[in-house]
Amino acid sequence: MAFLSILIIIASILLILVVLIQNSKGGGLDSNIASQSQAFGAQKTTELVEKVTWWLAAALIIFSVASTKLISDTADLDTEEIENIELGDEIDEEDNEEDL
Repeated sequence: MAFLSILIIIASILLILVVLIQNSKGGGLDSNIASQSQAFGAQKTTELVEKVTWWLAAALIIFSVASTKLISDTADLDTEEIENIELGDEIDEEDNEEDL
């Protein structure tokens, strides 16, 4: 559970950083990066940043759904354990009454 929470936090922080780097309509940090690294070229850098954004968004959604499912399953188990404990107490009380 903690591992999944850490993955969600990391994906969220990376997604924030990648979105800040993207070249918006008015120009963003991506334009500075693209001009400094001409090895990829401006168009390839923009495509790479966009792909990374979509992959991180998808990972964040998957991690969130998995975390919710894990929490739900854990809550169901806790409810069953509580019911079993309560039933066990009722059975013990009935046994004690029969002994008297």
